[in-house]
Amino acid sequence: MDNNEEPDKKPKMQGLSFAYRISTELIGALIVSVIIGLLIDRMFDSKPIGLITLIILGFFAGLLNIYRLIRRIENPK
Repeated sequence: MDNNEEPDKKPKMQGLSFAYRISTELIGALIVSVIIGLLIDRMFDSKPIGLITLIILGFFAGLLNIYRLIRRIENPK
């Protein structure tokens, strides 16, 4: 019975690790962009402009990282 359960767990765990990696890519890019945005706002005294701009750029950077990850998984070499 244990032999039948092992092949079923492997695809589930791969999917879970893939989902975790995607969420980490997006959240990591957003966290870095928020920190840099806050620092820029503090340095130039431009309260919401730097933060808002870098949140948008961080979101797109996260999406680009996810796109690259998916392309790498689809076409393993």
